Amino acid sequence: MKTKPFSIELSDEAEVDFDKSYAFYFEDSLKVADTFFKQMNLGFENIKQNPTSFPIAHKDVRKYVVKKFPFVIYYQIVDATIRVVAIFHTSRNPEIWNDRT
Repeated sequence: MKTKPFSIELSDEAEVDFDKSYAFYFEDSLKVADTFFKQMNLGFENIKQNPTSFPIAHKDVRKYVVKKFPFVIYYQIVDATIRVVAIFHTSRNPEIWNDRT
């Protein structure tokens, strides 16, 4: 039996998180910004492929640690949708994103 593939949906806050982070890296280096973009997309694909394989961070929110960058993608699984609630730098207080769920 073939299962329906998961889709990714970014909350407004997660889009802002991504845009600000990308802009920060872009100011420093287009190459670094491009690598950040690719690593984020790789993270989204890994989450889509097996969303339950990543640890629960809080209640029903799971986390994916982005490779090569100090970021975590926090997400919820809602039916066949992966709802990204935050793209968070690891140096920030993790309590901040709890208000988003």
